[in-house]
Order: sequence, then structure tokens, then C-alpha cells
Amino acid sequence: MTTTVVPTEASAASVGWRLGALYGPAIYGVSAAAVAVPVAADRLHTTPAAAVWILTIHALCLGIGAAVAGRATDIWGPRHTLSVGAALLAAGTVLCTFATILAVAVAGRALLAAGSGAMTATALTLAAGRPPPQRPAVLAHLGAAMALFSATAPLAGALAVTTSWRTALVLPALSLTALPLCWPLTQPRQRAPARVDWTGGALLATTAAGLLLTIQSTTLHLPPPAVAGLVAGTCALAVLADRHRRRHPDGFVPTVISRRRFLLAGLAGAGVYGGLFACVYAVPQILTRLGYSAEGIGLLLMPSAIVAAATARLVGRAASDTARRRVLTGVTALFSASLLLAAWDRRPVALICATTAAFAAFAIAQTTLTAAITARVDPRQRGGALGLLNLISFTGGAVGASVCSALWQPWGLPAALAAVAVLPAIASAGAASLHCRWMNRTG
Repeated sequence: MTTTVVPTEASAASVGWRLGALYGPAIYGVSAAAVAVPVAADRLHTTPAAAVWILTIHALCLGIGAAVAGRATDIWGPRHTLSVGAALLAAGTVLCTFATILAVAVAGRALLAAGSGAMTATALTLAAGRPPPQRPAVLAHLGAAMALFSATAPLAGALAVTTSWRTALVLPALSLTALPLCWPLTQPRQRAPARVDWTGGALLATTAAGLLLTIQSTTLHLPPPAVAGLVAGTCALAVLADRHRRRHPDGFVPTVISRRRFLLAGLAGAGVYGGLFACVYAVPQILTRLGYSAEGIGLLLMPSAIVAAATARLVGRAASDTARRRVLTGVTALFSASLLLAAWDRRPVALICATTAAFAAFAIAQTTLTAAITARVDPRQRGGALGLLNLISFTGGAVGASVCSALWQPWGLPAALAAVAVLPAIASAGAASLHCRWMNRTG
């Protein structure tokens, strides 16, 4: 007599936390590594102004990696994309570990960020590809995990620096530990017989690079002629990419990028990420001036992560997509108001309220916007659409951090924090418009 063992389907909670562990370490690439930049500048015998490339290159290559890897999952499947991402993470870790000059450290960080982009895009694609009854719960747990990673980033960076500044730079490689857990969630896929649109991929990558470098130009202190050249070159590349997309609708740049629904979701995501990155940048600075250590700041932010994670799970259980969009609209509006309150009343309680709203909006946005895009995109272009959504969101994050940094010196940190409160307000407007458009189409 033979016994047949039937494999059990993984629960939504298990899948969500596994994918969150795959995605989450990418968040450490900026928030945690920022703690190590002053020490890294000294050890690499360079100036702090030049060492900012350690952070800038991560934001740049993470956005590019997410956009390119998202489409790659559509063409080659998630397993191939994860394998490439793992190789990039490993190579970047080795370079950062043995770097003795800034150029080598920056190259290592670029590889790490590209690998993280592959992990984030694949994690979202796998979450969006779950069966429809399970998908909202999976996205809710994924959002909760991301909120926890966001809140623990300063503490993780502070603890890593006590070991070595190099350890803080390679924390994104923690995604490799989640690879064995997520590998069973993938399905082998044969390569498509059609030719790969390498031209479209190159145009997408270079346009994203130009856009992100333009945003970071204030932080990098580029001269005006260089900024003007970046703007002109990026606009020209965007035009070429759009023409190429029209001529090759099945190419590397998915057609979803021209749809109003996608643009509204991108606007909401960029606003939330912009407010979050600005908040994560400014609040630790203000708390440091109030006498808190890096470890103390990390512990102070932990309750915010717990509240955000619980909120994401509750929203994920909402009965309908419409209810989740309404919650996103309300939470982003609350996030904007809390930033204004924190700028006016800089006591720890107000600052913690702002970070709690930031982490909650971040978790809910990832859950809600991913579901909104997934519902209206051809499964054959799902990865590319989510990769582009990630790129737009991280671009918004770069805008938030750059604006806050640029306004710090002339206006002061509280005024800069108040100025970036407009970003989650824009996200609230985008989420509300997305909700209204959905109601008009279903009513």
C-alpha cells in the first residue's frame, strides 16, 4: 500500500512574511547605511560630500533595477530574475567588504542596489500573482513586514556600525537569507521565443538614471550647466523611450505606463514615498539634537512600526478594494497633517506620531496600489507594471529626501519638514482620484 503526500498550500500570512523578508532589506540601503557614511568617508580617505555617493548610487540603481527586473520577470520568469539578483547582491557584498577606495565602495553599492531592485520587483510580482482570494491578505502581510523594516532601519544601521562600517553598507544582502523561503513560491517558466527588446530596456534604464540623477543634483552639488545637460538629456531619452514603446507595444516598456489609472497610482505612491523618505531623514536629525543616541532613536521608532504593521493587516482584511482606497486617502491626509504638527511642535511625541503615520501610509500604499494595478493589467505585463510603479515610488522618495536636504540650510529642518508635507497631500489627492475613477467605472 502506497501513501501519497499532497503538498499543502502556503498560508497568506506565511507567503506575505516571506516576500516581506525578500523585499525589506532593500530599505536598509539608505536609512541604515546613512549612519555609516561619516565613518566610511574617513576610512576611505575622502570627503563627506563625496561619500554621499554611497547613498545616491543606491537610490539610483535600486530604481533602475526594480524597473528592469519587473519586466524581466514577465519575459524570463521570477526564478531567473531572482538568480540574477542574488548574484548581484553577492558581488556587491564582496566589493564593499574589500573596498579601500571610494570608487570600489560605490561600485559595490551599485551592484547591491541593482540586486535589491530585482528582489523588490520579484517580491511584488509574486505577491500580485497569488490567487485572487489570497492576494489581499498576502499584500497586507507584505506591507506589514515592510513597515517593520522601515522603522528598524536606523537601529539596524547603528548596531551594524558597532561591528564595522562595512557591515552597515551591505545590509541589503540580508535578502539572500529569504531566498530559500521564497524559491518554492516561484514557478519554472520557459523563455519566450520572441526576441528580447534590449533597446527598450536600455532606454528605460538610462531614462530612469537621468531622472534620478537630476533629482539628486542638489545633494551632489552639481554645477548649473551639468544640471541643464541632465534635464535636456533625460527629456530626450524619455521622448525616445515613448516613441519606442509606441512602435513596440510588446517590448520592454509596458503599455500600461500611458494609462491614467497607472499614472494616478504612481502619483499616490510617489507622494507617500516622498513623505516617508523625508520623515526618516529629518526625524532622526531632530531627535539627535534633542539628545537621543542612534540606538535610542531606533528603539523610539519601534512602536511606530508595530502600529503600522497592525494597521496594514487590518486594512488588508477590508472587504473591498474601494474600502482600502478610502483608507489610503484618509491615512495619507493624516500623514500630511502629522508632518505639519511635527514641524510646529518638535517634541518626541509629535515626531513619533509623524513617523507612525508615515510607516502606516507606506504599508497601506504598497498593499492598495499593487492590488489596484494588478486588477487592470495583463498578467503578461504585470511584472513590468509593478517594476515601473516601484521606480516612480522610489523617485518620489528621492524627491522627498532631496527637497528636505536642500531646504535644511536656508530654512531650517522644521521648515523643510513642513514643506515636504505637500507630498503626502498629493498622494491623498491621487488616491482619491483613483477611487473616484474606480467608482465611475463600476457605478
